Amino acid sequence: METEEVFASIRYEGELVQDGFLDARKSGEALIGIDESLRYFLFQENPSFQKMEFELPVRIRKGSWEAYFPENIDMLLLKTSLAWGATKYFGTALGEMAKADFKDFGFKDVFKKSFKGLTWVVKIALHLGSLTKKKLGKVLFSKNNQKVGITNEQGEEMWVPVEYIELYANCPPRIFSSLAKVIEVERDLVINYHDGDDKGEVRVNPSHKFIFTSDEEEETLFPELKHNDFVELSGHITRGNENSNTIGFYYNNHVLTCYPDKGNITDYKEHIFSNCILKGYVDRMRKDGEIIERRPRIRFIEVESIEPNSKQSKLFD
Repeated sequence: METEEVFASIRYEGELVQDGFLDARKSGEALIGIDESLRYFLFQENPSFQKMEFELPVRIRKGSWEAYFPENIDMLLLKTSLAWGATKYFGTALGEMAKADFKDFGFKDVFKKSFKGLTWVVKIALHLGSLTKKKLGKVLFSKNNQKVGITNEQGEEMWVPVEYIELYANCPPRIFSSLAKVIEVERDLVINYHDGDDKGEVRVNPSHKFIFTSDEEEETLFPELKHNDFVELSGHITRGNENSNTIGFYYNNHVLTCYPDKGNITDYKEHIFSNCILKGYVDRMRKDGEIIERRPRIRFIEVESIEPNSKQSKLFD
């Protein structure tokens, strides 16, 4: 298995899977999520695959829990489909393919296109901060009209192959829900593929988990932190993002997105990757003005180090 050529994988990485383990419940949730999302995108490419069964090879190795998909995924499908009697759905066609060349069925090409579509939909959702926002607003087209430039609310631009825009627009908002449920602090979801020169990878960390889970599934985080309340929170600054002018603040097993009331996060670069007290105001207001955000943000006015010998970060150098 280790020497098998792999086209794509869906895996979890981080300290919580450092030894390659997920508990049975979370492993089951992850496998259901992979199965649901893959079948959806396969069906979008070719409805004939709606009821076809196939195995999901899972590889456990140090540092990650991974479901991987080999280059010979078509042969794998043929083997498992014949084993469970898929001919009841496809008549004698599958039997004829078994005698001849299974590649004629085109599953490998359909699978690759589907997986790329899956990856790009997650990328677009992360870029826009939503899987329910279907209006893209002002968009740009490349000279050959093969790509679309979409801009998010932070003014960041991303170019997307045009065929994936419709996939995103039609994608059910909960299709990645089971996959996202397994994400926690120190356990990111990573989706990637490698098809010759065409490569793609996307990582979903806990601060973006809410994009892929429904309001009903996602409980209100820290309900005691009311909108506009002044707070002083002790935690650890985990990252800095100059483009969005935000920091990640690890607090009570969750990473909160925080932004300065004034100025730029580079003013606080000496505190990156250190333990601090963050002072500021709770922000639960959505972009549309409604105060129903289930995950609070902090608009901070002061960062106080609680480390005696803090070192300046090189993150922004």
